[in-house]
Amino acid sequence: MQVLHLGQEIYSFFYSFGIWGISGIIVASIFLGVIIYKTLIISKKYNLNSYDELLNKIIKNAVIKKIIKIIINIFLISSFYIMIAGFSAYFYQEYYINKILSALFLVILCYITFNKNVEKIIQINTILIPIIIILFIFFGLNNINNIENKGITKTNNNFLWIISGIIYTSYNSITLIGLTGIMNKFLKNKKDCLKVAILTSLIFMSLAIIIYLLLINIDKQVEIPMLYVANKFGEPYKILYSIIILIAIYTTSISEGYNFLANISNNKKTYKIANIIMCALGIPISLLGFANLVNVIYPLFGIIGILQISAILYCKGD
Repeated sequence: MQVLHLGQEIYSFFYSFGIWGISGIIVASIFLGVIIYKTLIISKKYNLNSYDELLNKIIKNAVIKKIIKIIINIFLISSFYIMIAGFSAYFYQEYYINKILSALFLVILCYITFNKNVEKIIQINTILIPIIIILFIFFGLNNINNIENKGITKTNNNFLWIISGIIYTSYNSITLIGLTGIMNKFLKNKKDCLKVAILTSLIFMSLAIIIYLLLINIDKQVEIPMLYVANKFGEPYKILYSIIILIAIYTTSISEGYNFLANISNNKKTYKIANIIMCALGIPISLLGFANLVNVIYPLFGIIGILQISAILYCKGD
């Protein structure tokens, strides 16, 4: 779950269902907690300390294992391009700056960074994500009295919100399982695993519902919904959120891009060539649009990610 574009995700996956969208969020939160708990239990039982070890444990078929690794790499590079599109969308939404120019700026910055030591830049996200979460909660609590019944009164109860919740959890699990799979050394027993799963589930549920309620007051189609919401709180909050979101876009794009390059490169030469190709493709792909990429790519990966979730649930961790 990438906090940066969580607003667009909530809008895409749940907003169209009206009041039932909240039910979809609850389904996604519970399912997310179950997946995290099962992954942690498996990692703890078999003393697994890396994603590769986890993958070897839950999937015995070499072909399927290879397919999942390919899916993860495609997901990483897709997320990299979505970040570039988000960067362009920000400057176009706020200042009507040509998307090609802003995309070119970020692509060049990323290319230079990939040739440097990127670990410290990636670590910035560990500071930014809690700040963004606090900002979202602040916006929600201060806006709770201003919520209008525009979209929430819809009664689109065709139970597709259940499927949407499952797909949402599924696509998030593609990278989340890899992260939870290396937490073994930080957890002592099953109780710790349960606490982490419940806490993560509750944080996501609270944050997603707050964002959902904030989205109700959006009266026009925008690519970065939470930026539009921040603007309504006044100039200081707009500036603060803008600074944080731009830094988050940069660090997230570096994280996703670097992990992709590291996964596919055998040596420095292939790394440099892949870096050039990946960054060069960033401009034309980003022009497809931030919202369009999120709406198409993430649901697609959600369907594909069910393969990994099934392997996790099938594996005997207890």
